[in-house]
Amino acid sequence: MRQEKMLISNKGSLFVLSNTINLLLFLVAGFLSAQQTPQEIISKMGRGINLGNVLSAPVEGNWSGAATAQYFQEIAQAGFTNVRIPIDFFGNRTTYTGSATTFSPNENTTFTGSRSDFVVSANYLDRLETVIGWGLANNLVVILDFHGSTLKSEFIYTFDQSQTAYYTHPTSEKRAADLAKFYSIWEQIADRFKMYNDDLIFEVINEPYFHISETDMNTINNEVISIVRNSGGNNITRKIIITGGTKTSYEAITTIDSQMLNNDDFLIATFHYYRPFQFTKSSDYRYDTNSWGTTLDKINIDTEFDIVKNWANGFTPPVAVFLGEFGADNYYGYDYSEGDLKQVSANNAPNGTGYSDGGPDPKSRVAYHGYVANAAIDRGFAFAVWDSGGLSSKTIHFRKDSGIAIYDFDYFSIDSFSPKSTSPSTVLENSIWVDDVKEALLNPYTQPACNDSNILKNMDFECGYNTEWSFIAVSPDTQGSVSSDKAIYEDASFTSRSGSHGAKINVFQAGSLNTALLSNSSISVDGNLDNKRLTFSLYGKGSISNLPFKLRVKYNQNGLKYSVSSQQLLGTSYPESPYSFSFDVPEETSSIQLQLMCGADIGVYYFDDFFISTETLSTKAITQNISIYPNPVKKELFIGADVKIQHITLYDLNGKIVKSLNGNKKAIDISFLKNGIYFIEFVTKNQLICYHKIVKQ
Repeated sequence: MRQEKMLISNKGSLFVLSNTINLLLFLVAGFLSAQQTPQEIISKMGRGINLGNVLSAPVEGNWSGAATAQYFQEIAQAGFTNVRIPIDFFGNRTTYTGSATTFSPNENTTFTGSRSDFVVSANYLDRLETVIGWGLANNLVVILDFHGSTLKSEFIYTFDQSQTAYYTHPTSEKRAADLAKFYSIWEQIADRFKMYNDDLIFEVINEPYFHISETDMNTINNEVISIVRNSGGNNITRKIIITGGTKTSYEAITTIDSQMLNNDDFLIATFHYYRPFQFTKSSDYRYDTNSWGTTLDKINIDTEFDIVKNWANGFTPPVAVFLGEFGADNYYGYDYSEGDLKQVSANNAPNGTGYSDGGPDPKSRVAYHGYVANAAIDRGFAFAVWDSGGLSSKTIHFRKDSGIAIYDFDYFSIDSFSPKSTSPSTVLENSIWVDDVKEALLNPYTQPACNDSNILKNMDFECGYNTEWSFIAVSPDTQGSVSSDKAIYEDASFTSRSGSHGAKINVFQAGSLNTALLSNSSISVDGNLDNKRLTFSLYGKGSISNLPFKLRVKYNQNGLKYSVSSQQLLGTSYPESPYSFSFDVPEETSSIQLQLMCGADIGVYYFDDFFISTETLSTKAITQNISIYPNPVKKELFIGADVKIQHITLYDLNGKIVKSLNGNKKAIDISFLKNGIYFIEFVTKNQLICYHKIVKQ
């Protein structure tokens, strides 16, 4: 820390009071901690967060709220242990004091100035000291990361021939001047912070690899490392974060010069991870996967993180690794500062409405952050998740500390992305965090449990709309052949009743009900549900009123059989009370499968939040399992039963027994009865009772 002096007035006398004590404290702390190995400091860093879009913006506060001391208190209190601070030094923050006004980008031109001609604003360095001090005061490991939009346009892009508006030839005056400026900035950073302790880490440059080659990046890294080491103080053992060129994402780290890593004992290698882009950037029209969490999704992360781990373990000792950024877009492309969909310039016409056209579903966004965070921790890496506050497309901490108004996502709803049809939230958010994402980042990953019963699986679809559910559409005009032209099955996503997932069935051709069939997994019961009544309930709605559906139980009782509900009609919103259907389980049933039929009318059907209740049957009702016909009857009454009948009794209207039979009968001769109304009682083998009214003609 710089030794600052203040003039103090005391009884008319002026005394010079230096901050020598504070400086000595930093010196002692630096001496005591400077010999931490990179792996020890990585262990200390653990789980962290980026203060994104603040000091990396052209003007602090333009892209996100200005930094405050309160912010660092809040992230430390939450449990984060490092903070990465992206900081831009280009633009008007660094001034050229030499005589030239422009530099030639053409080959074989000469820069006649020097590094000393470039001067970083002292006020800006003072501001950085204040912000970094807030982090250190809260016992956070702080990463000073050279990062920003003007850094890109004035330096990084100039290495890339495809960036024709920015490119400079390697032998040009402009290239030499830009490098002199970059190295001069690092000289001034190193000098200003050289007495800070080991909890301050330098990061050479953010994401150079999209535009800077492996060779150029190794040259830049070597020079900055030399600058920092030669500045003395605690910078002799300052931890410096570096990455490679040419290759991107998890592969960037593997292009770092091995000799550089072997020659310096205090380096940390870094990579960023936003894969798969189809999910993490799904508010952009070019990317359209809104869910994440399959086994394959996780295998991909594990495989790529293991590549990094194996690369690091190829050194002795292993290279310390820092995952400097990762993250995914906000739920459904939500803008917390507007209470509505985020405006996305890439989605402007003709590509879209100008707003998010999708985005990670809530459960998937939480799972992704939790899985990536713990994939890093489990391999001995530290991490800093990307967060750029409530004004951005990737929000974790709302930055209400800087005065930003935040609207509660729970009061926002979407009818359609295109055309845009939403109900914006006008309710202010109480929390300072996207709490479920924060908790996923700070805690060990746990596989989300499916909402299963012993009969119905994944009842709320939150383990994925295809998990434990299957769909078949049969074209009504092709002799029963399977056809996606008839209907398609999709994730209800933001139109689900609750959570992130639901069933959405879009019927394009009208047919019979069973030409669009959604089935839950078949469950083996082996007689353990005998004498039970199962009541299946669900919530549903339609794109138009009165779309019909039926529930059906497919069961095996010495052969496949079906029990079907009455027809039910959907409204255009989810009802307060669920739709229900009861099924009495016949004796000797070996399997049960719930099915839903909805192929009769054209429209979009939504179903969610199934649940089941079970009750032991009393002696009053198993009517769907014993049928009689014909009724009215003249001579012989036939009996259809899914259960074994032990006793049959026939009563007249006065309750008098007119006939009694034992055994499992298939028909009864009632020709002897007078015309009139009678009641027949069936007692099953397991003592359940069923009554029917019959009319004798």
